[in-house]
Amino acid sequence: MVESAANSQSPHLAPAKQSALALAEHLMAQPGHISPELAAQLGGHFTQDQIIELTLDVMKWNYQKVAVAFRIDAEVAPGQVTALHFDADGHWIRPPS
Repeated sequence: MVESAANSQSPHLAPAKQSALALAEHLMAQPGHISPELAAQLGGHFTQDQIIELTLDVMKWNYQKVAVAFRIDAEVAPGQVTALHFDADGHWIRPPS
């Protein structure tokens, strides 16, 4: 298993960021196992709307796992790392081909 550079137990992260990262980790690995403790912790830092937004954002970026798992994901620029750029609304701007 690959260890991430940052995890929800990182002491240098603010408690709200630790909670958000823990949510992301659980959504990606075990979406059906969000504990009541984590839910309460999130509720102490975020509104219900913010928790929903965090969840949807994680899910939005997690959807590509299917394509990667089946090796059908197309590279934006074959053989190159593609920088991510976003517009003012947070939508990804696809680089020119």
